[in-house]
Amino acid sequence: MAFLTRRGVLALAVAYAVPLLIYLSTFGFRLSADHTRWGEFGSAMAGIYAPIVALTTLAVLLAQVRIQSQLNDHEFRQSHIAQARADIDFYALELSEKLKGVATPGTSYRELLHRNFQPGNANALDEEGMRTLAADVDSLEPSILGIWFGVYPVLEGLAAGSSEHVTFRMALNSSLQKLVALLSFETCVALDNFYRARTEGKVKVEYRFSPILGGRGAI
Repeated sequence: MAFLTRRGVLALAVAYAVPLLIYLSTFGFRLSADHTRWGEFGSAMAGIYAPIVALTTLAVLLAQVRIQSQLNDHEFRQSHIAQARADIDFYALELSEKLKGVATPGTSYRELLHRNFQPGNANALDEEGMRTLAADVDSLEPSILGIWFGVYPVLEGLAAGSSEHVTFRMALNSSLQKLVALLSFETCVALDNFYRARTEGKVKVEYRFSPILGGRGAI
């Protein structure tokens, strides 16, 4: 009965007690040796309590359905969050390895992105030279852009649930922090800008890191 509220338990107690008290106050408290009186008492109690028991059973079943629905929702949320965390781990580790690759002699892709994709304003990302450079980098190592593109829907999915469930908000913040921890904040900013320059702003996503694109970082 743990699923019933205190008010519900009190209502049930009153519902079960009142008919008996009315009967006793009407016909008295004296025990009778007459079988007929006992039969009348049993018939009266059965007629009174049958619908009360039926309603109680219905209330219990409805409460169980509600609890099961809540458990299903909880399991779905936990499963979604676990999958999101696993995806972020995978993308971050894959990106970390790809960024170590050599873009030009003596320069890794990470260094190239840091050096070229942190302009002072968003308009610079639309310049022809920036778009050309983004296209060249993408042609040399297309998996960088592809992997980073996979990060956006994961974060958006967590953000969608964060307004209603604190667990989603915590998972979103921890995912952002994990990306920063495994890649560095500077790299995440450069990847946001690289993605924006390469797609020319035609693909709408919520940039979480780049200040010039409205990102707020991992906090």
